[in-house]
Amino acid sequence: MDTENSNKVAKLQNKNKDFKNLFEDMPSVSTKGEGPNGKKIEGFLYKYGKGEEVRILCVCHGSFLTPAEFVKHAGGGDVTNPLKHIVVNSSLI
Repeated sequence: MDTENSNKVAKLQNKNKDFKNLFEDMPSVSTKGEGPNGKKIEGFLYKYGKGEEVRILCVCHGSFLTPAEFVKHAGGGDVTNPLKHIVVNSSLI
C-alpha cells in the first residue's frame, strides 16, 4: 500500500473512532408501545443536563424527538409523563 492510501485509511479509522466515542457518552433509551401494534423503539439520549430540554435521537429514522413524540412513535398514546415510559440504559452492549 502506498503512502497516500495509508494516510486515507488512517484518517478513516480515526473518524470511525471519533464517531464511536460520540455514542459511548450518550445513554441508550427504549420504549415499547401499548397493545398488539406497539413496537419497541430505541434511541440515544441527546441532551440530559440540568435545565436543558431532553431530546432523543431515534435509531430507526435518525430524527430528534421529544420524550412524548418518542413514546407516540412506538405506538403509545398521549401519556401524562412520557419519561416514565422510557427506559434509560447507561451503557451500550
